[in-house]
Amino acid sequence: MILVNYSGKPSRNEVAVPATLETQGEIEVICETTNLAPNRNAKLVFRTWGDAQPPYQIRVRAPSGKVIVERVIRQLPTVDPQSAPPVSFSVQKGEYEISVTQLRGGAEGLATLTIT
Repeated sequence: MILVNYSGKPSRNEVAVPATLETQGEIEVICETTNLAPNRNAKLVFRTWGDAQPPYQIRVRAPSGKVIVERVIRQLPTVDPQSAPPVSFSVQKGEYEISVTQLRGGAEGLATLTIT
């Protein structure tokens, strides 16, 4: 199990709400949290630690419990220049539960994005 924590810091001329991302599993969820604040877009990319083959299902659950993103994709968005575009959604204060699952295998990644 891999546990990663990313914390955001406000830039010089901006007041940003601190955000953290905790992720675990064979598929790592990555989000730039530096200037992440309410009414901004979170952009997610992923990194696999094994030989996880597509397709993948991505699901994001809002603080209210409602599923706000649910899609099946053939290629995971990564930080590589030629990869698929990031999974993007608008955030408000609260905890967002993120899961990415390999549909034909057991690889999975879970993350909690907290906007305070």
